[in-house]
Amino acid sequence: MTLRLQSAWLLEAVSDMATIDSVFFPFIHRFSALNWLSRRDFALSVNAYSVSQAMLLRAWLDGSYGAFSDRNLQKFNQQIKNPLELSMNPFRAWKDRLFDRQQLDYLFYWREAAFEIEEEAQREIFWAAVYQIMSYWLSNRACEVEVVCQPDEIMGLMLNRHAEFIRGREARVSVTRLGLDELAPADTCLTVFPLVFSDEENAEMTLQVVFDAWQNGHDDLEQSRRQIRMHLRKYLIDFSKPDDYYTITRLVANSKIAALVWSGLDLPPALYEQELVRPLQKALAGRYTKSQLLMKAVDRTCDAYDYLLLFS
Repeated sequence: MTLRLQSAWLLEAVSDMATIDSVFFPFIHRFSALNWLSRRDFALSVNAYSVSQAMLLRAWLDGSYGAFSDRNLQKFNQQIKNPLELSMNPFRAWKDRLFDRQQLDYLFYWREAAFEIEEEAQREIFWAAVYQIMSYWLSNRACEVEVVCQPDEIMGLMLNRHAEFIRGREARVSVTRLGLDELAPADTCLTVFPLVFSDEENAEMTLQVVFDAWQNGHDDLEQSRRQIRMHLRKYLIDFSKPDDYYTITRLVANSKIAALVWSGLDLPPALYEQELVRPLQKALAGRYTKSQLLMKAVDRTCDAYDYLLLFS
């Protein structure tokens, strides 16, 4: 199920309750959803579900290691003047299905080049740029839009974009990768649970699958899809299980405000109120005295709503 984390709506809703100086996400599966939040003037603690998501969070949201160096840019962002041997390319099965021949050459070259980057933080920035380039290429292919820029030009643009994005950033972002049962409650102002109820395929899931396969050096998308879904299932909330309520109540133990956010499709709001909101209000009654459910209609033709459940 696609989750639209409307960060500005979230902060606006909690602004009357407290001055937000710290935010904790016990789980996040879309690093891009936090881009706007990472620019606010508060400490942000995030727990990622996978190695690659933790890497992307560090590269784009933390910024404490600075930008990709000019030296590494000149050394590793090279133009490929002659096509590489296709039979040596581990991603050749993607040809004309996901990427064209030139793009595959660069994906092969970029992965090999990344291992020559000595500093781990610099390597992660380089890999994170490849993620953004993949997103650009796959989106254009899906929309049948021609890619005009050369791959090395796009790499330069992405790394420059990264440098601009983190410019002046103070290191107030903490990234972990732990299971919910291993995670300790944070002493924070706001704890946010982005709830995910299923693992349906969508454009961002496809991007994560392709990137995971690329980073691991193989073209087996089904293998990567299984791995990602296996990781995600550890964080899916099953409200038929009392333990899942306990997980939430345990992780908000030191938080002034708790927020649960989710997106719903093809189900009326009344059903969520009955099956989710009321049990949560009962489960958290011992910790918080007030609760409020907010919702926004996204598409009434299919009962698509975004929900925000606040406790204070």
